[in-house]
Amino acid sequence: MFFDKVIFLYALYVAFAYGMLAFGATYFRNTLDARSRMAIAIGETLSYIVNPLTYILLGAILVIFCIFAIIALCLSTPTVLAYVFPLALFVNVIQVLYRASEQRSELCTKGLVLRPIFLGETVGIEYENLVRVEITAMMAWYKCQFYVFPFDNAGQCLLNEQQKDTLISALQGTSSCEVRFLSNG
Repeated sequence: MFFDKVIFLYALYVAFAYGMLAFGATYFRNTLDARSRMAIAIGETLSYIVNPLTYILLGAILVIFCIFAIIALCLSTPTVLAYVFPLALFVNVIQVLYRASEQRSELCTKGLVLRPIFLGETVGIEYENLVRVEITAMMAWYKCQFYVFPFDNAGQCLLNEQQKDTLISALQGTSSCEVRFLSNG
């Protein structure tokens, strides 16, 4: 293994500049989401929902990071790009982890706040406007589809067992919507 300190410092500088751009964009998106969340008034938060697929994505990016870091260290004449790529992947891991912690969907007393991590905008759904909720059991969580009148898909989220039970009890107390349990096949 060969490690060139000078090339690594150049790569660190490029990764730092990339990180500033990436975290600036993340902060801007969080500011927009916080402003749109303030406009939604649906009671107190009962539970936060973090998308489990985000952690699968993080694990995959970490594996790719390790592969490229080993490749960069095994090169006899490393380049700036060989060092920048794993550093940029590491910046992306931290960015997605921060985004996942900030973009949690919420189960509230009077409705739901769905906050997608990557695409889309924050959606507030009041329980009284729900017409149907379809719950599909997946590997270790439940996929919930929410429909409002006239049977428009208002959004979806992934819940664990406890969050699913919290959602069902909140719906039974405040909504007359139909809850369907679908099979995964």
